[in-house]
Amino acid sequence: MQLIKPLLGIFAVLGTWPNWENYFDLSRRGQKVSFVVLALSLAPLWLVVYGIQSERARLTETALSLPGLVPFIFIVGLWLFSFPALAYLIGMIFEKMDRVKLWTITRNWTVFGLALLTGLIFGLVILGVLPFIVANGVLFAAYFGLLAVDIRLAQKVVGFNWGIAILIGCVIVAVGLTFVQLAISR
Repeated sequence: MQLIKPLLGIFAVLGTWPNWENYFDLSRRGQKVSFVVLALSLAPLWLVVYGIQSERARLTETALSLPGLVPFIFIVGLWLFSFPALAYLIGMIFEKMDRVKLWTITRNWTVFGLALLTGLIFGLVILGVLPFIVANGVLFAAYFGLLAVDIRLAQKVVGFNWGIAILIGCVIVAVGLTFVQLAISR
């Protein structure tokens, strides 16, 4: 599986690089691979949770308390995989079903890239190389950047105008956050 080309494709599709389609495998196989990559996002996101909980334990002078692996996979998996279902629904409502596969592939790779970046930064925190406040800033930038990503992908990949793309981006982030909040509050 080639990682570099789709990771560069993130910059192409979010920016103004020409021919962003050439960076991704947009076939059915490419869609399957993008879902595998999305599932692999769980590993760097676990580093984020570990880093946050380690800092919390250090500040409160308590033992490190990590969530169970099954609840973590359930909550984060629900957040990660809520987008494809929402994209399918939006595609049906707006009659853009021909763009849903491209949309999910590019978004899955983008989420993986953001998760990889934040996981690497928190890995440096865990190793004691980087202060927590820097990693926390990267985490917030990545999370809020996901809103900008969703808006840009809705506009560029699916073809929505800016107003609709902004609305769709906000809905996508709100739905994902709602699933996480519901799962955490139980």
